[in-house]
Amino acid sequence: MAKKELPAAPAAGSAQKTKKRRNRKPKSSSAAAAAAAPLAAVDNGPAGNEFSAVTSTDTPHYPQVARRTTHKKKKVLLLCSRGVTSSNIELLEDLLKLMPHSKKDSKFDKRELLSTLKEIAQLVGCHYCMYFEARKMKDLYMWVANVETGPAIKFLVQQIKPMSDLRLTGNCLLGSRPMLVFDAAFDDAPELKLMRAMLQQVFSIPKGHPRSKPFHDHVINFVIVRGRIVVRHYQVLPPLNTSREDDTLVEIGPRFTLVPIKVLAGAFSGETLYSNVDYVSPNEARAALKRKASRSTVDHVRQKEKRRARINEHGVADLPFDDLEDAFDD
Repeated sequence: MAKKELPAAPAAGSAQKTKKRRNRKPKSSSAAAAAAAPLAAVDNGPAGNEFSAVTSTDTPHYPQVARRTTHKKKKVLLLCSRGVTSSNIELLEDLLKLMPHSKKDSKFDKRELLSTLKEIAQLVGCHYCMYFEARKMKDLYMWVANVETGPAIKFLVQQIKPMSDLRLTGNCLLGSRPMLVFDAAFDDAPELKLMRAMLQQVFSIPKGHPRSKPFHDHVINFVIVRGRIVVRHYQVLPPLNTSREDDTLVEIGPRFTLVPIKVLAGAFSGETLYSNVDYVSPNEARAALKRKASRSTVDHVRQKEKRRARINEHGVADLPFDDLEDAFDD
């Protein structure tokens, strides 16, 4: 008899797959609705927007916070002329560290007109300009001007002490916003009020500037002493122990003195609104010192001439008679 062929037994792997297919449960209607919700949100988006945002109902909504800043209106152009000394360059670099809203430019040629600075500032996008002009490698003048509407103020810079001076041991965070403190004497005259307003606009860092930090750990002080504006920079040092309750000030630098010369109505031009009648130029001061030194020299010459005349005229008559005076005469 012929043997009947039995059907082959299924493999073990296929049996497990069929078992999994049998145990798989169909999706519920709620799960299908949740899966189709994003697609419906895309299809039912606003008109004219093919790629509308896909948002989930479980994601919390955060309000958009706009960073308010005014740094576009407070950019300061900071530059100097040719012929500046090393101490003048150190002062310029220190001011760049104190004012993160400033922009440095190349050296300005003194043979050009000052009105060219207005065009340079407008091309760079600055609304204020601080220009240091050096003369004779000895004197330094500072111009502070509002490029758009004016005015422009000219100062003579004296008694410069940069941050690198060993006597100035303070320190502060780079880019932090300073607290400006002005003397009460700025309210005594209208020209002093104008100078205070210009210095406040130039040295104050705008709130929210990208290069600034939201801290107040240093103070810039402006004091009027004998018609001069003394500028000093301090660190606000908090109390370190219980023995000292109040904050203390440690000088950081730079330290310099500003002598007001004149105020112009426009940006580096226009009518003279104020002129300091007590101002003495450095050339006149040096000439006065030379004249004073020459007076003592003239007095010495006069004394020598008087002594020589006294000896020649009156001294010969007082000499005793010499018996050998005519010994070698023929």
